[in-house]
Amino acid sequence: MRTTGSRPFRKMLGTLPLALLAVSGCARTLPFAPRRDVEAHKCELVQTVMHQPSPSLAAQQIVSEGRAGQVPVVVYVRHPDQSMLERFFQGEPQCGDPTFRVVQENVVDAVVVYLQEVQGGYAYDARRASPEQLTAEAGKPQGTLKRRGASWVSVN
Repeated sequence: MRTTGSRPFRKMLGTLPLALLAVSGCARTLPFAPRRDVEAHKCELVQTVMHQPSPSLAAQQIVSEGRAGQVPVVVYVRHPDQSMLERFFQGEPQCGDPTFRVVQENVVDAVVVYLQEVQGGYAYDARRASPEQLTAEAGKPQGTLKRRGASWVSVN
């Protein structure tokens, strides 16, 4: 009977697709580590912004009105030449500290941080806003942060 001789061949054919799936699955997970590092650097930037005077004051106003817990913060990158806002974080961000947490969806009352790329860093402005008050128009920035070594510093 020829089927006994072809059994190893059939097993190999049966496992080949599984091996290809495993290899392609691993190939898709490789970018996760670099993406996680990028998101961590973004979080450092937002934490630095939120400790600047204007963003910190906007968060304190929300807390002073009785909001319990962390203040929601939504972060956008402005592209005024295209009249466009782009979310700063990919997916659901894991960014915050005891006083604030970054969220993707703007809730009724949040601190909205607008970032605009400048040479070597970001200009920012932040204000308390609701979803209906978002704007792609760039006003006067409240400050600028640039990367100095491993940290972000204000260069106002």
